[in-house]
Amino acid sequence: QFPEDHQFFCNTTGMRSSEVPSSVDKLRPGDIDIVGAIGDSLTAGNGAMATNLLEVIVESKGLSWCVGGQGTWREFLTLPNILKEFNPDLYGFPERDSVATEKSSRFNIAETGAMSQDIPNMAKNLVKRMLSDPKADVENHWKLITIMIGSNDFCSNICYLDPPEKALDYHEQNLLEVLRLFRDRLPRTLVNLVATPNVNILTQLKGKPRRCEVLHLLECPCFLGARFAGQRQRFVQIIERWNALQANIANREEFHTKSDFGVVWQPCLANITFPSNQNGDSDFSYMSYDCFHLSQKGYARAANALWNNMMEPVGQKAHDWVDEFSVFKCPTPEMPFIRTRGNSNIK
Repeated sequence: QFPEDHQFFCNTTGMRSSEVPSSVDKLRPGDIDIVGAIGDSLTAGNGAMATNLLEVIVESKGLSWCVGGQGTWREFLTLPNILKEFNPDLYGFPERDSVATEKSSRFNIAETGAMSQDIPNMAKNLVKRMLSDPKADVENHWKLITIMIGSNDFCSNICYLDPPEKALDYHEQNLLEVLRLFRDRLPRTLVNLVATPNVNILTQLKGKPRRCEVLHLLECPCFLGARFAGQRQRFVQIIERWNALQANIANREEFHTKSDFGVVWQPCLANITFPSNQNGDSDFSYMSYDCFHLSQKGYARAANALWNNMMEPVGQKAHDWVDEFSVFKCPTPEMPFIRTRGNSNIK
């Protein structure tokens, strides 16, 4: 936590355009009026404040790293709490624990256990909610929607597919359906497509508590179950291909033909690792009680990484996270815009 008198990291002056921009390439952080997200329990904020197993089930949507708005950045570093410094009228973020069916979840449609097959319905639900919310001016407000999906596909689905690579074809169809829906139904929208973390990291944790050994067999049998150990390297390659596929889809020409719509691949979580403590064990303070979900500290680190990615040009974005607050990138007078393909000098 930071004290009340601690200044925000960036100068926010002039970071909301004097006139609403018509182009996604001229979008300043303060121009974002509405945030939303679709995804799984990592986007729902599960485990953020958990001190026991039952609490891991709680969807701490107000603390979601990419769409939660509980408190301020001084208490909880989240993407909306950063954006609120640029535009105090930001809307769409939940402010407390809630499941996706509750009104208080606002535009965080993420659900525990969700897989790629669920995102088309989530996207339809999000569009419906935005269109029916009197506080959301869908035609005129600029919207930032974050998508991250795949951990449950990797952990509990691909090992039951024959061949497991089928998951890639299914995901391509699902993701294209989602992005086309957003493009066709939501004007003035920027989509953050975030890399799915490589769940193989669970096999590399050192000093794992016994409870986590047991829970991981339940939460991620494809990677931790002895039955599939011989195929683990194959599954790792599927994750790498999954993220390469997502990057490729984000760059498809069909999502860069409208001036007021864009998709940006944000690879910040693709190669994450957990720091070690003095004993050489993994630092579990970044992880929730189950060592699968993140703690509030871990989610803050993810929020910092996503924000930095948004400030980095396409083609020069970091693929991992760093210690929270050690690098906090800011828009500048020379480049005040959220980086997109169109303003990144891509040849």
